[in-house]
Amino acid sequence: MASTYRTKRKKIVDEYVKQLRDKIDGQSPFNSNLFNEVHGNTLFIDQISQFPSVCVIAGDETREYLPDGFKWRFLNIEFRLYVSDEDDPQEELALLLEDIERVIDNNDVLTYDDSVSPNLTTTSSTILTIATDEGVLAPLGVGEITIQVRY
Repeated sequence: MASTYRTKRKKIVDEYVKQLRDKIDGQSPFNSNLFNEVHGNTLFIDQISQFPSVCVIAGDETREYLPDGFKWRFLNIEFRLYVSDEDDPQEELALLLEDIERVIDNNDVLTYDDSVSPNLTTTSSTILTIATDEGVLAPLGVGEITIQVRY
């Protein structure tokens, strides 16, 4: 029988998936529409059937131990983006990267569990890298944003 318990890592990823699904719908100020194609697990390009598509994946985590038993957790999260455009996949990718960056910036302090009091939140989300395939996969485009979440 599967456990219904979810780790903090999973809750943070799930909340980013929800934010991307709810926000990036093609309506201003967003340029793209994800049509709910946001996944909380790794999908490879041959598994993608609808574009654009985004995967949100929890990566490495480090700790900083402070006095009185307090510790900061630093979780790396990768947003992997897949687009398809016959004319200019890099421009399509750039627009989606901007949209995801906007969602990250607007959720610097992210509430990832509101079922407890006080709510569990992150304290910051810092973008570490933004990268693309630079057009080598045209007409497809693949991009990545890596962030570090402190909680």
